[in-house]
Amino acid sequence: MDTRKPATLFPDAKRRRPTVLVVEDEILLRVALADYLRECGFRVYEAGAGQDALAILRVRRTALDLVLSDIDMPGEVDGFALAQWIRKHKPKLPVVLAGSDDKKSEAADGLCRTAHFFAKPYDLRRVVVFIRNAIQAKAGKRV
Repeated sequence: MDTRKPATLFPDAKRRRPTVLVVEDEILLRVALADYLRECGFRVYEAGAGQDALAILRVRRTALDLVLSDIDMPGEVDGFALAQWIRKHKPKLPVVLAGSDDKKSEAADGLCRTAHFFAKPYDLRRVVVFIRNAIQAKAGKRV
């Protein structure tokens, strides 16, 4: 896992900090990714399960720019179910799915046009670049 902070990836301090929801049941991966994103200037909410993520997503005052979710999670709401809920209820919210299973990555790519897949372990620099580009594209800016 590359943990060097990319200096060119910091959000513009004059604007609202981009906000990401990281949904990952493996606590060490979640903490490492969330801490890295915070160091890069993002506001980060964390959820250890799909149900927890849905609770955050249902709070209207929570402004999110992107959701990054593991595919395999305990409980009734895995990453696929979470992405489908987001697609139905918040269709403009970009979703990135992550996992270590190649077959599931193919399913993730086919889930919806806004889903993207990252393999684990995370390449943190690549994840941050993708998140920034996805947020900028959502805001209608050229990337």
